[in-house]
Amino acid sequence: MNSIRNLIVIISIFLLGLPLSAQQWFVGIETAWTDSFVEWRLYTESEFEEEDEALEAAGELELRWKNQDNWTEWDFQIGDERGQIAAVSNTRPDHWEVRGDGVLVTMRPRWNNDLTEWKITGGSVSFVFKSKWRNNLDEWILVNDRYGHFSLQTAWERDPRQWNIYDELNEEVPLNVKMAMIFIVTFYSSPKI
Repeated sequence: MNSIRNLIVIISIFLLGLPLSAQQWFVGIETAWTDSFVEWRLYTESEFEEEDEALEAAGELELRWKNQDNWTEWDFQIGDERGQIAAVSNTRPDHWEVRGDGVLVTMRPRWNNDLTEWKITGGSVSFVFKSKWRNNLDEWILVNDRYGHFSLQTAWERDPRQWNIYDELNEEVPLNVKMAMIFIVTFYSSPKI
């Protein structure tokens, strides 16, 4: 009986020493500067965090070539995860890819010349993500809730500098797919200054 108890204690000590990978949910994104849309701060909530804790930026999304007026390449980092977002070609400025974490995600408008509804595919999942209204880009929603709910809404009406994110997607959805949706919203809802 003592040997079983000792084994349980040893296993418990070993498991406590291992890092725990917490599920992260996005809760917001805002510009780093009030007059520029080239640097963004991402906020997440972990399943291990207290609700009353003040939010700290967990990541960033930044334009790669800030001084060259080239809006086609972006870098992001959330914790230890890094990735890139880039236009596929100069001839298709509305076709994007997200690379990182071993998952390639593609983003294309669902309909020609309509930047308010997107087909996002990555890993084993595919989504339609769209603006709730065609004439107002203040709220974006996931059309199918098979994997849960995901939406973004401006914190202040008609002000694209700060967004609340409602991320209730399950663990099957790769981080890069979430970043694709966040990127589409921030890129197409903001001026290029």
